[in-house]
Amino acid sequence: MDLKYTFAIYACAAIALLIILVSFIRFRRRKKFKGGTKAVEASYVKEIPYFRRKLRMYKFLKFLLTVVIIVNILLAGFLMAMPYKTEISEDQIMNRDIILCMDISTTVDHLNAELVGKMKEVVEGLHGERFGIVIFNTSPLYLCPLTTDYEQVLNELDIIEEALDMRTAYYDGRAGYSDRLYELDRYISDGTLVGNAERGSSIIGDGLAAAALDFNNIEEDPTRSRIILFSTDNDLQGTEIITLPEAGQLCADRGITVYGIGTQVMAPSDRSMMRNAVEMTGGEFYYGEDEDVVSEIVDSIQEHVTSLDTVEYEIRETVTPQIPFILLLMSMACMILLQWLCKV
Repeated sequence: MDLKYTFAIYACAAIALLIILVSFIRFRRRKKFKGGTKAVEASYVKEIPYFRRKLRMYKFLKFLLTVVIIVNILLAGFLMAMPYKTEISEDQIMNRDIILCMDISTTVDHLNAELVGKMKEVVEGLHGERFGIVIFNTSPLYLCPLTTDYEQVLNELDIIEEALDMRTAYYDGRAGYSDRLYELDRYISDGTLVGNAERGSSIIGDGLAAAALDFNNIEEDPTRSRIILFSTDNDLQGTEIITLPEAGQLCADRGITVYGIGTQVMAPSDRSMMRNAVEMTGGEFYYGEDEDVVSEIVDSIQEHVTSLDTVEYEIRETVTPQIPFILLLMSMACMILLQWLCKV
């Protein structure tokens, strides 16, 4: 504990010392009669045991009262000196945005199902980061724009996970078609198949570009980390507005890092194109849809993402008058009690 104004306690200590000196001088000085009415046989009165006890008690209480007054002055000086403590806090700044961008075509369902389950764990551990979800097939859909409302994000991920699980079970022959499957399939497909008859499906570059354009405050906050987790098999089956390499360059130009996750059965040319598009942004490319593989991929991405955090140190000065203030109140209560006892 440190003192901000040490001169205050020095001043009060000098006053306390002066009171002690005055009290000592008065105690040593022989008191002279200064008027009033003299009592008859005063020496006799002084020998009475009751009077002697009362006199001793009075002198003792008066001494205690003087001590308490000195303590009050010192405590008051201590409070005026403003006791404080210095703390150095370490704050991890989570100034980053994360978008999960998924190719929602059926050929990527197994990968996405594992990825979404793992991403729910990631979202539950976020503190201050913004998170968004973009899904695409023919056309991209902002299913959940960037937000810190993690409850909303987790709700969307729950629905996507259920939809993908039911859809993979149906196409794998493990379950039949149902109204619930129809409802969930419409939920993740409506909006992503706009223009499907004319343009085809699995338009990869458009999906990544849409996610890149969701980062809308780049000019206002250029230092913020921006990350896209991008899953697709890169099997183009339609007419694209922007190619995957062009979308990768768009991300690089906007300072967005892309971590790509491809399927195990990707064609070598598609894998090579996706790897190049991802790595030009400073990100990394992974592939594989097994549960263990996806867990390792997401953990690795998390390590890279965490390394982008910055740490700020802040020095805080906190005034700590509580204990001396309580002692002062107790001392003042003792002083009032002693004054009352001295009069009794």
